[in-house]
Amino acid sequence: MKRISKSSPPNELTMFADDNPAAKWRDFRIEKSGEDYKALRATILKDQGGLCAYCEQAIALRPESSQRVEHVHSKSDASQPGVNWALDWNNVVAVCLGGSSAIDDDHTRHPLPDNLSCDSHKAYLEQQGRIPMANEGYLLNPLDMPAFPNVFSFDKATGKLKANTTACASADFVGENTHASLADLVDKTIDALNLNCQRLCDERLEVLKHYNQQITKARKANNRDFRKQLASRWFHKRWPRFFTTRRALLGRPAEDYLVQVGFDG
Repeated sequence: MKRISKSSPPNELTMFADDNPAAKWRDFRIEKSGEDYKALRATILKDQGGLCAYCEQAIALRPESSQRVEHVHSKSDASQPGVNWALDWNNVVAVCLGGSSAIDDDHTRHPLPDNLSCDSHKAYLEQQGRIPMANEGYLLNPLDMPAFPNVFSFDKATGKLKANTTACASADFVGENTHASLADLVDKTIDALNLNCQRLCDERLEVLKHYNQQITKARKANNRDFRKQLASRWFHKRWPRFFTTRRALLGRPAEDYLVQVGFDG
């Protein structure tokens, strides 16, 4: 998961919400035969650099049936009169299908529900009452994440993500947190979104495999600037799949390059 910086309104959703403040999400979905929804999803994906807001798979070039808009705070929550979470621009992100469709994943290799992730797993836990619909402070919102430092670390042996405790301790985090520390919030979020399911770990290990191959070539060529060059190659466009994994692998060269390009999501 990486920080997301959303573009400023107006957009199709904010204009619809202004005209229809009590409408449901399904009302917006069918507005203008779904064209407004498609335009909004395209805007969100552009804001996110084409990545799933949670697992960071590249979804912008996938079929539209493999992209969806997720509500960070459950759109079904009606506990606050006058607050319509369904139509809140700051409550919507673009996500993958979270392993829920056989079109995107082999369920024989990665059976369900163990390999559900992202909003698919979050919804699964919500339905069981294991996480609240009003999840501010319980889960890390990508809009609230600090751009620096990288609060995630990557385990090269397993492909798992976990909190970078040192970075979490020094981060200037101003979002809500019901846990003992930012590191706890990061780990709880990883668990709730099931970002360490075997399916995603396998994909991150493929990134590591490619990285190791490039490192071997660089060492043979005695290229001591390779990590700096790789940071430029990976991050000069918004953004490579599994951005946070790559960022953790490169360490300081990645941080230096992201500072240089003014990374803010």
